[in-house]
Amino acid sequence: MLVHIHIAPDRARCHTPPVYDDLPAELFDFHHSLLVDEVRTTSFLRALLQQIRPGDVVVDLGTGTGILSMFAVIAGASRVYAIEHGPMAEVARDIARRNGVDNRVTIINDWSTEAKLPELADVLVTETIGNIGFEEGILTWVLDATKRLLKPDGTIVPERISLVAAAVESRNDYAEIARLRRPVHELDFSTLSDLASHSILWTDLSPVSVVTEPAIVTSVDLAAIEQQDVAGSITVNARRDALVHGIGCWFVAEIAPGISMSNQPPTATPSWNQGFLPLPEPLQVEAGDRLTIEIQSGGGCSRWGWSLGLGEAAALTWTTSMTPLTPPPRGPSVAAW
Repeated sequence: MLVHIHIAPDRARCHTPPVYDDLPAELFDFHHSLLVDEVRTTSFLRALLQQIRPGDVVVDLGTGTGILSMFAVIAGASRVYAIEHGPMAEVARDIARRNGVDNRVTIINDWSTEAKLPELADVLVTETIGNIGFEEGILTWVLDATKRLLKPDGTIVPERISLVAAAVESRNDYAEIARLRRPVHELDFSTLSDLASHSILWTDLSPVSVVTEPAIVTSVDLAAIEQQDVAGSITVNARRDALVHGIGCWFVAEIAPGISMSNQPPTATPSWNQGFLPLPEPLQVEAGDRLTIEIQSGGGCSRWGWSLGLGEAAALTWTTSMTPLTPPPRGPSVAAW
């Protein structure tokens, strides 16, 4: 599920009072968290050093600060087209200038699906990987770019994204949802609880909260994308007696041959959380019980449905069309760095 930082329209035209613009602080917080994540920066640097040949042309989707574009220059790229929509594009332009690579890195302020390049790229790189892999729209961006911006035999970094899931016991997360089912000063705010129970909540799962063995629900080779949504189901066994509150989700990304990273609990990649998909009601399970988990997306991974049942899959719970109550810390538009 994507979260966009809202840029206010011209205040003179919409007659709104002036308010403090906290966008610079939000951008700093978001991109700082990404840049200090050494697992992700090191993984992508190693991958680009491995995959880029001297003289290659590279396109970077959702460049953010431009770090992957600068990694591409370090790896030997002759030209890099760094695509970013919104105010962060100008930040990236200044960063490229300060690092002396503005003669080789061209910043394009546009959506990647609208951008046009003067030449096809040899390598496509993007880190639009969400907390559960796909919710930042990576399939949409890459599917379009491979058709318009990349040579037919071009290389894609990362190579594959997998969505991993397990039944989890998460009393604190579930308690936050249940709290607003109770009146506040005798007033009914249960609408908020209903919204949360139909949202992907972002959390830090502990390994002890995982009740079943984790398994891959779906896996996509980014060089062979057939559609912009994902779907899959798994059947897994309960490791112990537990009260299951929902489904825990995370990703495994194969960046390049021999190079992979994941935000599986315990989190070694601090710029990502895990996803918690709440059940309508907690489910009591016993060790050895077989549980079926089903997850699917719609609208280019902008909507998500899930179910967990004993033996057979239950009815799907679908996300609402509103921004979730606990938005992911993953930042604006398709910015990745």
